[in-house]
Amino acid sequence: MKNSKPLLGYGLLTGVVITLFALSYVGIKLKCESLIKDKVIAIQNLNSDKNENLNLTAQYQFLNSEERIVQISQSELGMIKGPSPAFSLNVSREKIEQIQKEINSKYE
Repeated sequence: MKNSKPLLGYGLLTGVVITLFALSYVGIKLKCESLIKDKVIAIQNLNSDKNENLNLTAQYQFLNSEERIVQISQSELGMIKGPSPAFSLNVSREKIEQIQKEINSKYE
């Protein structure tokens, strides 16, 4: 009878420890599954946001296209496209800087 009490105590202690380990395992597994589900949802939201950003970029490019703006300005606002310039004047940057230095040296 005396030997059965310590054996019963060790048996109960072992059972409680095993139960605690099992409950801890289940809790950790549920938390991991919850985190994995949150990760998948976050990835889906990220992909959705990327698609929306791409759609908005395409819409922006469409609305800013020259053909569309010219067509609206001519049809709705009655504007006309001006003639192209008769000639264009090209001057190099070096020549402008040289002339500017000469002018600055005269007035110093």
